[in-house]
Amino acid sequence: MMWEEAGDREGAEALYRQAIDQGSITAVGSLARMREEAGYRDEAEALYRQAADRGNINALHLLVGMREEAGDREGAEALARQAADHGRTSTLCLLAVMRREAGTGRGPKPWPG
Repeated sequence: MMWEEAGDREGAEALYRQAIDQGSITAVGSLARMREEAGYRDEAEALYRQAADRGNINALHLLVGMREEAGDREGAEALARQAADHGRTSTLCLLAVMRREAGTGRGPKPWPG
């Protein structure tokens, strides 16, 4: 959104929250991304979960990465399977890549969003 590009994070967040109140699933995911970028991972994860619960499969995909990076392998895999059940099979492949990279000693690559 243009408010983000202009650097008005507070204005952008307020508008996203208004859109969420109006039922926008996209706004939930966008606000989650903003909160994650600002370092509020717990809040971002809760928002991604809210978006996923409302049918945003991309949010579910991003949750997989957050859970894997947090060391919750079982949670990440369960979410990846859920994403695959909704047609996003690439999430399972990305999870496999993260785990393969972690096993090489180079550590996992950042989760692609």
